[in-house]
Amino acid sequence: MVSDHHVTDLFRAFGVERPICKKLFPQWDLPLVLRSLRLSPYEPLGDALLQDVTRKTTFLLALASGKRRGELAALLADNHHLQFARDWSSVTLLPDVFFRGKAQRTDRASDPWTIPALSPFVGAAEPDHVLCPVRALRWYLQKTLQNPLRGPRSQLFLPFTDRAKKTTPAMISSWICRTIWRAYVLEPDRSDSANARVTAHDVRAFAASWAAFNHVPMEDVLRAASWKNATTFTAFYLRDLCQQHDDLYSLGPLVAGQQVIIP
Repeated sequence: MVSDHHVTDLFRAFGVERPICKKLFPQWDLPLVLRSLRLSPYEPLGDALLQDVTRKTTFLLALASGKRRGELAALLADNHHLQFARDWSSVTLLPDVFFRGKAQRTDRASDPWTIPALSPFVGAAEPDHVLCPVRALRWYLQKTLQNPLRGPRSQLFLPFTDRAKKTTPAMISSWICRTIWRAYVLEPDRSDSANARVTAHDVRAFAASWAAFNHVPMEDVLRAASWKNATTFTAFYLRDLCQQHDDLYSLGPLVAGQQVIIP
C-alpha cells in the first residue's frame, strides 16, 4: 500500500516538472471586442440575426456577471428565474434549482445574481449605451419568446437550430469565442490577431480583474464570481490590465463583475 508521504512526493514532483503557468497578461484585447459589439452585424439589435444577438448577449452577460459558462447555460427564462426591475435599471437572474456549480455544496441552491443596467449612467444617444447587458437581454428575449425555437424550452439561451435539444456549456464557450475572433476579423490590420489565444473562460478573469482594478471591494468581487477566498482569484484569474485600461476607459462605463465601472 502506498503511504501518504509517497503520494505527496509524487504530486510535488509533478509540480516541479510541469509547474502551473500563471497568466499575468490578457491573451486578447477586450476593448477591441467591445468596440466591435457596437457595430454591425450586432447593431442595431432590432435588425440583427438571432445568432448575432445571442452571441452579443452571451458575451456581455458573461462579462457583467463574472460567472462560468455552466452557470450561463443553467439560466432559465421564466418569471421566477428572470426578473427585470420596474424601471429596467437591473435584471435578477437565477440558475436552475437543480444546477450545482463548481465547488458548490450539493445541499445548497445557487444564489440569484443582479446585473445593473447602463441606462442610469449612459444616455441613449451615446454610443456606449449599446454595451448594456440588460438592454441586450431584453432584445434577446423579444426575439426568442415568439420564436418557434423557444417552444416548451425553459432555458434562457437557446440553440440556433432544432437539431440541438438544449444549450450546453460548450455552446456558450463557442459563442463567446466566435465573438472574440470576429472582432479581430473586423480589424484585419491587427498584427497580434494570429497570436491571440482565445478562451471563453478569460471573460470571467477580465470581469473580476477590471472590477478589482477599479477598487470594487474584494468581498464583492469574490461574491460575484462565487469564490470563497481571494487566493483563487489572485492565483488563477487576476490579469494585468494596465496595457488595456486607457482603451477600456475610453469606452465609458462598463458592467463587469455585477458592478457598473465608471471611469
